[in-house]
Amino acid sequence: MRVLRWVPIGILALLLAVMGFRYGVIRQGMSENDVITLYAQIYLADHAASSAAGRASSSDCSARPAPAVWTWLVVRCQPQDTGGDATFTYRVNWLGGLIDASGPGRGRQETGPAEPRT
Repeated sequence: MRVLRWVPIGILALLLAVMGFRYGVIRQGMSENDVITLYAQIYLADHAASSAAGRASSSDCSARPAPAVWTWLVVRCQPQDTGGDATFTYRVNWLGGLIDASGPGRGRQETGPAEPRT
């Protein structure tokens, strides 16, 4: 009867293995360039919706590694012909999901860990 005590632990271990495999497959096909391109497109939409100063282009975006453990990249987008007042910032988790975003007309919006966009 001691075997029955280990059944829930075995089921939990199997579930965690399947989840790890799934997230590994998702992460495997994603590069930093893919993430920057995705958030550059989001930036173009956000810039158009906010009526911020400057002319938006997808080449306005750059990324740097984030200092936080749960954050992978910080993507900053700023139109070239403006100062620092029209900067959009997107923090991205290790699976490509948006953690939070800030910019003109947005303030700082916490979205929590998100599923990756495929």
